[in-house]
Amino acid sequence: MFMGKKKILLQIILALCILAVLVFATLLIRELYIDSQSKTFYSDLATDVTRRSNEPEGVDTEDVQPGSSEDEEPGWKPYVDFEALDSIYPGIVGWIKLNETPIDYPVMQYSDNDYFLTRLPDGSQHRNGSIFLDYRNSNDFSDKSILIYGHETRAGDMFGVLKSYRNQAFFNENPIIYLHTPENDYIIQLFAGHVAHSVRDHPPLEFEDDDDFFAYIEHIRSISVFNSDIAVTADDRIVSLVTCTYDFNDARLIIVGILVEA
Repeated sequence: MFMGKKKILLQIILALCILAVLVFATLLIRELYIDSQSKTFYSDLATDVTRRSNEPEGVDTEDVQPGSSEDEEPGWKPYVDFEALDSIYPGIVGWIKLNETPIDYPVMQYSDNDYFLTRLPDGSQHRNGSIFLDYRNSNDFSDKSILIYGHETRAGDMFGVLKSYRNQAFFNENPIIYLHTPENDYIIQLFAGHVAHSVRDHPPLEFEDDDDFFAYIEHIRSISVFNSDIAVTADDRIVSLVTCTYDFNDARLIIVGILVEA
């Protein structure tokens, strides 16, 4: 009788273990599927923009044959067709790119900082959200302090790659990030990266004067996760790229650079 009960108990435990594995596998597959949706959306969008950027303006690419002068020396400048994109994705204000990384995304903006936190550029709900400009910033990137937000995903998409700047070697190889807007092409020359509390240490949008500005610059340099010799002047605009990190509760990783016209 005892052995029979023990056998039944073992079978129940085994069944529960199998059920737990199945539940875990189902959740994992669901997580991977959700992430793949976002990755596919952005990959297709970036591919389309790259294709359009490489088409010579006013030239039918079907007529350009390999080996022709147009093919060898294109003579056109890469561009992002913001007018066309805005008709599909209202709220696009820029395009951010870090070569050889997943960062190759539109920069969106809405009337608050919640909308694109959980929505793709087409407005569809998705936990990975969009890369977006702070709603208090001017959409022409003319402010003294510019804040751009993005999630850190498990797969390293969105702003997940920013954690790599904790490694000096990564910074040495990737000291600039590209930012394209309807008005200008820019590079963001990085000079500091630090961990901050999401509320207490949130990057300021304004500074009282130059002294206040330089005090902030010196502070974030002093706690930076990498070293940079980029000089910051009173006339510079700074861009803060903000993402989640898990050093402590409500922690944020903030990578900061100056905005320079390309």
